[in-house]
Amino acid sequence: MSKRSTRILALVLALVIFGGGYYIYYYNPFTEEREPPAVTAETAAMSASPATPVTAMIVNTSALQDVISVNGSTIPKEEVMITAEVPGKIKDILFKEGTRVKKGTPLLRLDDSELQAQRERLLVQRELTQKIAERMKNLYDREGVSLQEYEIAAAEAEQVAAELALIDVQLEKRIINAPFSGVLGLKQVSDGSYLSPGSPVISLVSTNPIHLEFSVPEKYSRSIQQGGKVEFTLAGIDHNFEATVIAKEPNIDSETRTLRFKASAPNPKGEILPGAYANVRVNLRSFDAAILIPTQAVVPELGGKKVFLFRNGKAVAVPVETGIREDANIQVIEGLQEGDTIITTGVLQIRSGSDVTISQLTPAGAG
Repeated sequence: MSKRSTRILALVLALVIFGGGYYIYYYNPFTEEREPPAVTAETAAMSASPATPVTAMIVNTSALQDVISVNGSTIPKEEVMITAEVPGKIKDILFKEGTRVKKGTPLLRLDDSELQAQRERLLVQRELTQKIAERMKNLYDREGVSLQEYEIAAAEAEQVAAELALIDVQLEKRIINAPFSGVLGLKQVSDGSYLSPGSPVISLVSTNPIHLEFSVPEKYSRSIQQGGKVEFTLAGIDHNFEATVIAKEPNIDSETRTLRFKASAPNPKGEILPGAYANVRVNLRSFDAAILIPTQAVVPELGGKKVFLFRNGKAVAVPVETGIREDANIQVIEGLQEGDTIITTGVLQIRSGSDVTISQLTPAGAG
């Protein structure tokens, strides 16, 4: 072998040995891990993630009411179907349909001609028997008649007086009066109709004040007391009404698990009609200084809830305890203080300690 061939073979062997050593050193999985190359300031700046833009608000306190909405119905304070107590033919109709009447106003008069004739007869008979009783008394005082004769004459006079009183009662029943002040409905009789006892004549309702009935779930029933206030709305009327709770059922309905209440509301103009559907708002509790934050700012986690505060350019996770939930806000009972800056959007893209930048800040007291 020539010298040239020997040099070539030696060069090839050297390359093989060097390549094998390089592979074993850097790629063999059985060798210990090597430290990565040092990171320069320039490469660190290039690889750092930018701050996450978020919106935030400053925590403020405000008044809060714990309110539930339930269905209700308006009912009259008093309601009655006026009927005839005694039989008779209608002589006069003294009312107009749909008008307001006072208690004791005559509404209907039945034919009483026969009773009036009997009364006239009894008046004459009473006068006669009283005179006879007086004469017998004078004679008895002078011992002109016996005690028995005097007592018989006095008894006859008293009997006639009692019969006259009975006729007067029957005459009173021939006139049907309003039992209380209210508004009349539609008449169900005509002139000349014959009424039997219990025949309906016309309805009478008292609507000022008007009553409101509503039922509340069992778990809220103890928060409502007599004298408490409720608000309600009616279809077709663009303002609210206020009523005062005046009574409740003594027991909870076993089927619906609700407790029924009755409230009273002033109705001087007759604006509220009985039988109307009402949406009732019941105030269970009130808070003078409650912390309310947007619902989307609260992040649920295992075992509780948290929110993110903005502090020195960082997002800081804080555990919170929540209370009353509204349409868009929720009450925070523990974990926040007035003046804290809370992150309201972007909470799913950040972690505690993440760099954040505020793109929009809602100050305290802003709506």
